Amino acid sequence: MSFKLKSTREVTIIPLTLMLAFGSSAVADAPKNLKELIAGAQKEKVLRGMWSSSSLSGGKGFRHVVSAMNKKYGLNLKAKFTPGPSMTRMIAKITREVKAGQPGSTDVLWNNSGGALKGGKVGILRKMNWLSYLDRQPLTWKGFDPVAPGGFGLASAGSLVGIMYNTDLVKGDDIPRTFEDVFKPKFKGKIASTPYAAGMREFGMPDVMGNEAMLKFTKRLTNHIGGLMRCGAVNRLTSGEFLMLVFSCGDQYVNRVQNSGSGQPLGYSLMKEAVISHSRYGMVPVNSRSPNAAALFVAYLHSKEGQKWMWDVNGLDLPLYPESTMRKRLLAAKAGGAKVIMNSPQWLGSQGGYNKYRKGLAKILKKKWKKKKKK
Repeated sequence: MSFKLKSTREVTIIPLTLMLAFGSSAVADAPKNLKELIAGAQKEKVLRGMWSSSSLSGGKGFRHVVSAMNKKYGLNLKAKFTPGPSMTRMIAKITREVKAGQPGSTDVLWNNSGGALKGGKVGILRKMNWLSYLDRQPLTWKGFDPVAPGGFGLASAGSLVGIMYNTDLVKGDDIPRTFEDVFKPKFKGKIASTPYAAGMREFGMPDVMGNEAMLKFTKRLTNHIGGLMRCGAVNRLTSGEFLMLVFSCGDQYVNRVQNSGSGQPLGYSLMKEAVISHSRYGMVPVNSRSPNAAALFVAYLHSKEGQKWMWDVNGLDLPLYPESTMRKRLLAAKAGGAKVIMNSPQWLGSQGGYNKYRKGLAKILKKKWKKKKKK
């Protein structure tokens, strides 16, 4: 038996024998319930985390959650956090580790829908009985299953794709509400996009605006922007270098500012045509050295205190809980006539060609901008 990673160029095979090298627990039945999970976690001493310092408040946030877990579940875990690369690169990193038979550099994986989709296909994730570990069950949302295919991950938070802008420089009728609004002549050369086509890659799916419509939008946008920036580089907006970011990976950056009362001039606008909830998944790699504690980390984020902490500090929460701010915003957008999509690996997989389309849009943005800089 083997697990295959498919790409447009090659197929990488991760044999099951490599997973067995991490111990029988890598492929054995997962704990059946929360009691069994806690018992397993009590035998583990260290929980390792690795992701971007801008995700879940980096090391400070990781230590907070582990401390809260110790108190809530009667554990004695030591938190060990290392700042890591982007979500896409983390999947690639773990894949290389598993293929080489190396222990995981992270015990718990925090990633997006695309990462959950790819990680499940590659065979680097453990199957867990996720819903059995929660102290409360999430509400239902038509067409959305919070458990990733194969039981390889659990949706734990979401943020809404839209446009982030400088509130000192963009006001009133100038605030973009539709895709067409960003093409006002006064904005030319003063707005930014991302090198990885954030937003456009999801809006371009057949269930939303369609491949061709967003391909045309992207090509048109490359002639209108003044540069490319990462979603988290909000200082490039607050400084006035750019008026807005079309599109942002999510509204968590603005939510953090508003929750903290820092007064930074950041605002956010959702599109009237469509709103996508960009889901974040908690997962456990097969080479995790503390798999029970890792799954418990994800379960804690679903507790009332875990969701409150994520919202207050990180500007994220899961739209499947009644207190969720994201849920209220999604329902309001739906009532206003917007097409609302809860992004998931199941949804991305059903759309066909997501990764190829995403790479194609990113190539257009980066190639066109390189030509502009040379002139």
